[in-house]
Amino acid sequence: MKKKTIHKATKGDKTRQRILETASALMAEKGPDGVSMREISAKLKITKPVLYYYFKDKDELIKAAFVEGTKHIRELHAGIGRPGLTLEQRLSMVFSSHVDFIKRYPDMPKCALKIMASPSSSVLSSMAMELKHSNRRSLRKILEGTAGKEGISRSNIDAIIHMISAVITHFMIEARERGIDSLPKDLPSRMAKLITAGARHLKTALVILLLPPLLASAAPAAPLDITVDGAVSAALRNNATMLNAESARGIYKERVREYWGTVFPQLSASLMYTDYLSKPDPALLGRKTDSLYTGSLDLNQVVWAGGKVSTALKIARIYSDASDEQYRTARNGISKAVKQLYYYVLLAKAMTGIQKESLDLARLHLVMIEGQYKQGVASDLAVLRQQVEVSNTEPALTKARNLYEEGLIELKNLLGLDPEAEISLSGGLDCAAGVPADAEALYGKALAARPEYKNQEQQLDLANRLISVERAAHLPYLGAYASRQYYGATNGTFPSSDESTWSTVAGLRLSVPLFSGGSVSSKVRQAELQAGIARTNLAELGRKIKIEVKKAWLGGRESAERLASQTTAVAQARKALEATEVRFKNGLSSQLDLNDATLALNRSQTLYTQAKHDVCSADAVMKWTIGE
Repeated sequence: MKKKTIHKATKGDKTRQRILETASALMAEKGPDGVSMREISAKLKITKPVLYYYFKDKDELIKAAFVEGTKHIRELHAGIGRPGLTLEQRLSMVFSSHVDFIKRYPDMPKCALKIMASPSSSVLSSMAMELKHSNRRSLRKILEGTAGKEGISRSNIDAIIHMISAVITHFMIEARERGIDSLPKDLPSRMAKLITAGARHLKTALVILLLPPLLASAAPAAPLDITVDGAVSAALRNNATMLNAESARGIYKERVREYWGTVFPQLSASLMYTDYLSKPDPALLGRKTDSLYTGSLDLNQVVWAGGKVSTALKIARIYSDASDEQYRTARNGISKAVKQLYYYVLLAKAMTGIQKESLDLARLHLVMIEGQYKQGVASDLAVLRQQVEVSNTEPALTKARNLYEEGLIELKNLLGLDPEAEISLSGGLDCAAGVPADAEALYGKALAARPEYKNQEQQLDLANRLISVERAAHLPYLGAYASRQYYGATNGTFPSSDESTWSTVAGLRLSVPLFSGGSVSSKVRQAELQAGIARTNLAELGRKIKIEVKKAWLGGRESAERLASQTTAVAQARKALEATEVRFKNGLSSQLDLNDATLALNRSQTLYTQAKHDVCSADAVMKWTIGE
């Protein structure tokens, strides 16, 4: 009897150990919060009651996995605490122990890194922090006993402990990204020697400077964590559309300076040399010299041009302001596009998780039916049907993963990043589902804030001012001028003072248009027609903006209502599935009922996730339509 009891305990220990290893592997991939008891049981091909026999709930299982993963640390402290060991030997044992442990349990580092990234309020995070402080206290006590004997200042102990943490973290990252075998075999001993030598001879500060480059030489770049706001900022910095919009705005700013140049006096200089190759008949034109030298310095200033100059300056300012609104239009469009694509990628990621759970459920149900078949309760046809169900579920997961990867590529393109850049979306589909009670309250806000509407108003203003410019061609032109002139004539090389003279003139020039064949009137009429087109475009744009606001308001309200209706559906569908599984095990439900309940859960999860995405997308569109 005693032997039989020992046999059961040994078998139970093996099962328990297998559960812990499987839970650790799953937590390494998804994090503690992303793993369910159902998924663990499916992976192990055991029923949930068996799993609950060993662990009463998920928290107990995760804590047990955590304790199992940190058991080697207590053993390590016992080893390095032995008397007679040098500091270098103790450090080498610490590093080698962690490397060996990672080799034995390759999933543990991934799990540990997930725990480190978990919310500080979680139970695991508290356990990890408690273990961290406990380890540091034990390690400090051991190192203080050794440091004094080797002439190492106790003030350096804390810095040495921080460096130990850095080296161990590096080991875990390497194991997760490239495998623990990527580390040189002698790295633990080299690290121990470097830290010990620094603490003893070079001072800890120098070791801190030397340590990071040594570790970084093998460490891969971490994925870039991007929030939705961070994605928008990146796109506004790097997107080609925004770069071109910025350049176009600069062109219009320069055009303002160009028009201002016409307001100031225009100063010019001219020189001319004339040589008679054959002289005219002196009897007709008088005696002529061989060479003539003339020059002038001319100053011209517009005094009045029928308002054309002042209007041109105003037009230039309108162009500049219009370029600002065009830039804002591009900015708002890019912001909306980035947010919508960001939320789409999050949706694709969530859908991948839903399809993964559906596949896991199908496989779990296959295990259940195979168990019933072995007991003679289910037929081979039932097993075959469930195998088909598994096969039919797999393509949906493949498609969801592909959509997620394609979405990431499109997002990176929109952000101006390389397609091979590693990015990680740190946001979620948790947008506020709220829209105003009345859409009409948004119309005025949209018309006042939308840069497109402001730009169209500027186009109308521009067209009206062009009418004034064309009408100015009917009005007189008054200008002032002044000129300093030089004249010299000589038969020699250059005129002497007796052969040259200077003169200065100044005056006003008045030009009055009398007849232009009707061209000016035609130009005025063209400008008036252009103003009419701009007026029509402004009214049409206002109507279009109101339609966009109304549609965005309807979309936001519909998605919010849909989300509210689906909030409890997932929990209800999951309870229905669990009840159906129990009834199926007891022979009270059919295989069709089981698959229908699984499909209902998948559909409710899909609808709920889609509603969350639509709320976020509608919020992005609504903010765009009202110019935010």
